Amino acid sequence: MTKVRRSVVLTLFALLLSAEVSFAQTRLPTKWEELTGPDFISAVNQARGVCVLPFGIIEKHGPHLPLGTDLLDVRYAVLNALQQEYAVVFPEYYFGQIFEAQHQPGTLAYSLITQLTLLQETVKEMARNGCKKVVIVNGHGGNDSLLPLFAQSQLASPRDYSSVRFRTTARECAGTPSNEDSD
Repeated sequence: MTKVRRSVVLTLFALLLSAEVSFAQTRLPTKWEELTGPDFISAVNQARGVCVLPFGIIEKHGPHLPLGTDLLDVRYAVLNALQQEYAVVFPEYYFGQIFEAQHQPGTLAYSLITQLTLLQETVKEMARNGCKKVVIVNGHGGNDSLLPLFAQSQLASPRDYSSVRFRTTARECAGTPSNEDSD
């Protein structure tokens, strides 16, 4: 009996250990807004502090495409990338630069000071919540001027986080990156 009992105990211990390991490896939702408070803490830890800010825009894309095309494309690209490596994804962010098309129906264009302030406050809030490595993935060409200015402004004072700007295009959703800047 002792031999059988020992075998059962070892088997149960092995099953318990494997269940605990598989539980620890369970992927939480990647979308910030879908996480509960306790799961958010676990998700940031699982992501090792890496959080992604998909950065698009709301603008007219001709009569055949939705106003949120850049936003939809970048969110799609980010969510596909996260099948490879876990990170927490901030909700859709569309407060970018679009002055050249602000006269188009449906376009949302904010002042430069508002854009910079919102982006700074957003990244600061992400960092306050444990996201010490913020990856800004840009899906809109108009932000190619805004984001380097934002990156430069990050050098004005010490920060307890870092941010990286990454540019993507629709054809890169399934391909390789074209440009990468760090700040």
